[in-house]
Amino acid sequence: MKRLPRLLTAAALAMAAAFHVNADTRVEVGYIPILASTPLFLLEAEGWAKTEGLELNLTKFEAGTAAIQALAAGKIDVLYAGIGPVLVARGKGVDAVVVANSAVEELALVARGELAELSRKVPAAEAVARLAENRSAAVKIATQPPGSVPDVVLRHWIKKVTAVDSAKVELVSQGIEKTQQALLAGVIDAAMVREPTITVITKADPQAAVLALGGEMFPGQPGTVVATRSAFVRDNREAVAKLVALHVKAVDAVRNDKARAAKAAWEFIGKGLIEESVLTEALASPSSKFISDPRYIVEAAQRMQDFQTELGIPSSAAPAAQAFDYSFYDAVIGKVAELK
Repeated sequence: MKRLPRLLTAAALAMAAAFHVNADTRVEVGYIPILASTPLFLLEAEGWAKTEGLELNLTKFEAGTAAIQALAAGKIDVLYAGIGPVLVARGKGVDAVVVANSAVEELALVARGELAELSRKVPAAEAVARLAENRSAAVKIATQPPGSVPDVVLRHWIKKVTAVDSAKVELVSQGIEKTQQALLAGVIDAAMVREPTITVITKADPQAAVLALGGEMFPGQPGTVVATRSAFVRDNREAVAKLVALHVKAVDAVRNDKARAAKAAWEFIGKGLIEESVLTEALASPSSKFISDPRYIVEAAQRMQDFQTELGIPSSAAPAAQAFDYSFYDAVIGKVAELK
């Protein structure tokens, strides 16, 4: 079992070396400032992209919806973001395609205050209902904009998993940083968050409680993917192949050397805000599952697309599988077979 990660890394290196990209190949990359984007942070911090002739210009976005707009406008070429916005974007005519996966089941519903206290006595759904009844007011839960993965997963948990009365819950849509601030300030009762926010909140408040993990709210919850514009793939196929190969190598490194990965992530999402050791701890949490194979999330992505349609969120009529281009990842796996 230990041999496979080494083969994946060797295969990724072989794929990267197989293409000759001009030194001035510039790639505009958008990312969401979450731990699931760590493979991108690592390959950039380690200088792998530059060594292979790729000049990456990274742009931070607080939500996938804004990032998708930038992708549609051609302002960015590649995006590390949730699969949800990608599917919604395709439904609106944006020709975005997923070329690799990054992380799965990365979300968690975290509560503080009265809700957290109640959740230690009764199941999470019952805790939400009781708090709403005690207050005669809806329980406030922060999430990201409609169509985002956190929003869809939370709605699925409310409607399909727990059957909580929607009238007892008020969803507050806001960006990642505001969500963390609001939860720590006690302005909201709970929030849909990812790492490192989960670790930051539970360390700041030991009484905080994780009400549900991503896989419990949406089985097989698809998370962050690597997407690009089909036009960019057509015009820059060698650059995309090289980037996917490096991404596979980076995912392997993140899974096997968390301290190294944390150091890279700290430069992008933690510097001046949290300690590097917090990121190392976050990378070891149940909500940090890094998988580069895009096929791993296809079935769950289809279920997410179906649920988006049920919610009335615009989504592509085409099967979710059509949003994926497996050729780049398969080329890396093909190298693994050669190396065995």
